[in-house]
Amino acid sequence: MSWKFEVHEELGSTSDLCKSYAESSSQDKIAVQALRQTGGRGTRGRQWVDPGGNLAISFLLRPNAFQDFLMAVPFLVALAVHDAVTEHCGHFLNSASLQLKWPNDLLLNKRKLAGILIETGGTTEGQNGWVVIGIGVNVASAPEIPGRELAALADLGGVWDVEELGRKIGGALDIRFAEWIEGGFDAVRTEWLKLAHPVGHRLAVRRGEIYIEGEFSGLDQMGRLLLTCSNGETIPVVTGEILLG
Repeated sequence: MSWKFEVHEELGSTSDLCKSYAESSSQDKIAVQALRQTGGRGTRGRQWVDPGGNLAISFLLRPNAFQDFLMAVPFLVALAVHDAVTEHCGHFLNSASLQLKWPNDLLLNKRKLAGILIETGGTTEGQNGWVVIGIGVNVASAPEIPGRELAALADLGGVWDVEELGRKIGGALDIRFAEWIEGGFDAVRTEWLKLAHPVGHRLAVRRGEIYIEGEFSGLDQMGRLLLTCSNGETIPVVTGEILLG
């Protein structure tokens, strides 16, 4: 897959621009990066704060096997971001820990370094739609948000080229997409589990004011998190915020 890259000095939202391309044309395999993003957003309607110097990039594609791809894409993208950050930072990560958190957060020393937002549209009967993958990585700085622990690559020392990191993510996406085409979701799940919180790890799922605690027991065939509760029951988690113990 060959991405056409656009780099803008400033945008409201890289994902919004990709969505406008998707809805107004048949463009495919477009990567849009902003050196400063003023209206970024994350999951659950949260604002993604970008003072500049961080990575804000979105990818537009029109995949075949659309529904199967939607199940796999959060995990594929998380793996690709992990791959790219690992390559980009090299020996600076020797004493640091990169870990994936369900379904697609990237943690640096147990603090959130990167987030991913998947948006879709354009599906009609007999026709696949489009997917926009929005990725934010704290590079130069992490915002201060009460109640949340965030990290930035600057915590490792060094100076990081955000345009280069964006292109490395594009290359890593190509590789991970090819692995999915060849091996299906089972291959993706196996790779994701190697880099995530280990099976048996204590965690909680927060849904509004409700907390469900238990042990992580893996992923099922649909990518749902499996949580084993104190009564021995294992339940599949479709949505919720994961709090690691």
